Amino acid sequence: MSRLEAAETETPVNPYSLLEAVNRSSNSANTAWLIYLALVSYLLITLAGIGHKELLLNSDITLPILQVRIELTRFFLFAPILLVLIHMGLIGQLVLLARKTLEFAASIRMLESTDQRTHPLRLELDNFFFVQAIAGPERSRIVSFILKAMGWLTLVVMPVLLLLYIQLVFLPYHDVAVTWVQRIVLLADVALLVFVGVFLWRLETSFFRAFWRAGVHHPLSLTATGLLLAAVAAFSLFVATIPGEGLDAAARQANGRAAGQLLGYAVPGFGVSPEGMLLGIFPRNLNVTDVDLVVDKDATPGEPSLNLRGRDLRNAKLDRTDLHQADLTGADLDGASLVGSDLRGAWMGCADLNQLLLTDSRSAARCVSARGANLSKARLSGARMAGIDLRGARLEAAQLDGAQLSLALMGGANLAGARLDLADLTGASLHGANLLLASLQGAELAGAKAPMADFTSASLQGANLSLVGLEGAVLRDGELDGASLRMAGLFGADLTGARLQGSDLTGAHVWRTRPPGGEGSAFADMALIALRPASEEELANLGASVAFVEDGPIRQRLADTLAGLGDAGQNAGWATSTEHQLWQGYAKSAADMVIADGYRARLTESLTRLMCRPRYAGGAVAAGVARRAMADGFKGDMPAIYDRLRAPDCAASSAVGARLLRDLATAADAARGQ
Repeated sequence: MSRLEAAETETPVNPYSLLEAVNRSSNSANTAWLIYLALVSYLLITLAGIGHKELLLNSDITLPILQVRIELTRFFLFAPILLVLIHMGLIGQLVLLARKTLEFAASIRMLESTDQRTHPLRLELDNFFFVQAIAGPERSRIVSFILKAMGWLTLVVMPVLLLLYIQLVFLPYHDVAVTWVQRIVLLADVALLVFVGVFLWRLETSFFRAFWRAGVHHPLSLTATGLLLAAVAAFSLFVATIPGEGLDAAARQANGRAAGQLLGYAVPGFGVSPEGMLLGIFPRNLNVTDVDLVVDKDATPGEPSLNLRGRDLRNAKLDRTDLHQADLTGADLDGASLVGSDLRGAWMGCADLNQLLLTDSRSAARCVSARGANLSKARLSGARMAGIDLRGARLEAAQLDGAQLSLALMGGANLAGARLDLADLTGASLHGANLLLASLQGAELAGAKAPMADFTSASLQGANLSLVGLEGAVLRDGELDGASLRMAGLFGADLTGARLQGSDLTGAHVWRTRPPGGEGSAFADMALIALRPASEEELANLGASVAFVEDGPIRQRLADTLAGLGDAGQNAGWATSTEHQLWQGYAKSAADMVIADGYRARLTESLTRLMCRPRYAGGAVAAGVARRAMADGFKGDMPAIYDRLRAPDCAASSAVGARLLRDLATAADAARGQ
């Protein structure tokens, strides 16, 4: 005898004996369902109070009513787990209730003479909608649809969409580990609905048989549920991704690089670009603009105001936001927008600068990366940015005076009109950077690499460009009065119209370099310039530096410059050119000038007049001249420079730092004692 035949010969269950059991289970399930709805509502209210500001600051979450504070990442880690556990308990109760209710419905059908569900015993069923939808009395189609829709919406749609919403709210935080936990929890809930939820409407104990029967008797609802669960799972895995993570890269490769495509088809609002908006509503990156995050009275000088260390802020939009003195050490700011933001005194460098010096590994040193970031008009005065990666960044009209940018990577960066007075750019990489009209008065650029950089009309008075690689750089109409270019590499550079009054070009390497005008080079020391072509080693080093540039056109220009500097025919032609003869004349005239009587006094007078001009009252030029005066090989009168700087009628006397003045005073006293 088959199992089906055996079931048909079994004694029917008495519906009167089942009614009480169904009602007791229904009452318990109804309570669990209400608790579940309360939790869902509570989570929604809590999530509604979490904005991008809270995500940026990693603020603790204050639970409504309870007033309990929970750390933000813990909330987003455990809230979905709690929701799924309660959902699992509710589904389990409903499966047990469904078994009893279906048995009750089957037994009472045997007492009804028509297809209408009219037996009076049905009226004694508990009012829980789930029980009424399965075994309640005959009612209109609209009411029946509403009862079934309540079950489908609250038990299937609501939990998976809420879990997805939790993931979308947290997505701009850019925590891959927590986001993966949220995905796994969501997939677990989908699996629960697929493998357990099918028994909510069937008496079969076999999953495959229950699934088949559900498809036969309820094809529309089963199809709708399957499509919904598949769409939510796919959206969580391949659309709601953190820019740059593995799944995001795979999705972009599968869908094509154009934003808004899904499986090759244009879908508005799907935005798979790093800065795209999901469904046109949910951003993938933080958006906190025009907000004062630091209260001045709460900021202690020299101490971090906000802790954003190591944060993933890629593509974040933080325009005009107050972040002064924020600690962003080791943060990832690639593609971020900080237009007009206040970052004065911010920590934006490496967590371990010594590690960078020893290993040349920025990842090991946990350095800030801000490739392609937009820092136009940002206030970065005094920012600690040693070792930062700013390749391709936009810093037009940014205020970087006094910023620490030593060992920074700034290849292809746009610093047009930026203010870098007294900035420390020692050893920085400025390959192909745009410094048009930038102000670098008194800046420290010793050992920096700036091939093909554009310093057109830049203010470089008193700047230290010793040992700077300026191969192919444009210094046209640059103001280099009082600057030091000792041992600088000027192969292929353009100095047309540059002012070099009182500058020091001792040992500068000049070849195929366009010379400045003679009228702007008074007292410039060019006696020992090296008029020779670039060596193979220098060309090799320049070729290796091309790797520091990511911008295609700039990289090509560097490669073309390198090829031109190594061209033997062009080098031979320049050796007999008028420009070469001009440089030889400058070198000879400077040699005669340096050994002439009174050069020391005239140079000193030129430098003191430069640093004490009212237009340079800010002290940047004076500080640069003072540092040059203390350097080895200075041919002026260093004590006289100190005395002039301390004079009351020197406009910059009160603006020069006390520490530099002490060092200059010590050096002056030592010089006088010799």
